[in-house]
Amino acid sequence: MAFVSGSSTPFGLFDSDATFRVDADKVLTWVNSKLGDPVMCVELTASQVYASFEEACVEYGSIVNSYQAKSTLHWIMGSPTGTLSGQQNRLPQNTLEFMRRAAMPYGDLVGAGGIYTLYSGSITTVVDKQDYDLQDLINPTGSDGLARRMYVQQVYHSDPLVNYRFFGSTSTINYLSNQLQFESYTPETVFYLLPVWEDILRGMQFKESNRVRRSHYSYAIHNNVLKLFPPPTDEVKVWFTYHVERDPFVPDATDRTLDGVANLSNVPFGHIAYSRLNSISRTWIWRMTLAYSKETLGLIRGKLQSIPVDDREVTLNGAELVNDGRGEQEQLRQELRQMLEETTYDKLSQREAERAEALNRQLSFVPLKIYVG
Repeated sequence: MAFVSGSSTPFGLFDSDATFRVDADKVLTWVNSKLGDPVMCVELTASQVYASFEEACVEYGSIVNSYQAKSTLHWIMGSPTGTLSGQQNRLPQNTLEFMRRAAMPYGDLVGAGGIYTLYSGSITTVVDKQDYDLQDLINPTGSDGLARRMYVQQVYHSDPLVNYRFFGSTSTINYLSNQLQFESYTPETVFYLLPVWEDILRGMQFKESNRVRRSHYSYAIHNNVLKLFPPPTDEVKVWFTYHVERDPFVPDATDRTLDGVANLSNVPFGHIAYSRLNSISRTWIWRMTLAYSKETLGLIRGKLQSIPVDDREVTLNGAELVNDGRGEQEQLRQELRQMLEETTYDKLSQREAERAEALNRQLSFVPLKIYVG
């Protein structure tokens, strides 16, 4: 029987592959000969061997794809799933998207970027009233119309700074240095040349010192209830910034990565084309096909423990074939997983580091040249 595309295999996953069709008939002949044909009758149809061949290809691709995903999943998280096929034989770039995305919420807490929309609001103070329930006054809602908790980032409640001194002294040399585009200060007798960032830090220090040491204005927030110090003596506006608790599946901005790769189930890896497999891969598939066929033949022969021939009975080796087939299958799986485990990207990087270290040790024994001038 020759392989017929569209009817010889159960799923027809590789029927369009010319190399698969050619090898299918060769594998059929090889499997039958390994099982005893033509000396012994092999109770297998060609379709059963073709089905085992297809299953072996599918299992090989599944194991390889799982290890490919293990190596690259943190690189491709959030990427488009597409048709869940086509990326199985490609080497993705490391974009660090997963780590960047994981770090974004921390930026919100310190006010340095992040993923939340930062809102501003204000309240009008009431004379002698210190406590203001911002949650009740603002009452933020989400896109679904339901109430959301707010998180206050900063309250702008401080008296204006009347006197602000940036430099320690006000000599003419100081002003002259500013005109000449370099920053400095001097206590009249000693000249110091300082970088610009030092002036910026010193200015921030003065500002914070005046606010903490001089200002009587402060506030406290507990459960979004704002308490002002001292008690207001006039009706003024107090501004603040805040963000609202967010549904992780409904972001503030458009985020296409939500519908991208989330786990192993939707990684865009399809069946690996048989024609693109090398000799190592095809040999594994042929051996697995034989192991599947052994198991199938054993199950068939197990239906009849013995067959009467003339005046005696012939005992069939069904149980032995099943055990051998399943044992060989497990051995092949372990061999493949071990080989793939040793070639994951993490292992390759580790091996290259060890090789570089060994090379450095080896080069340390090379004598240095002596130069005579």
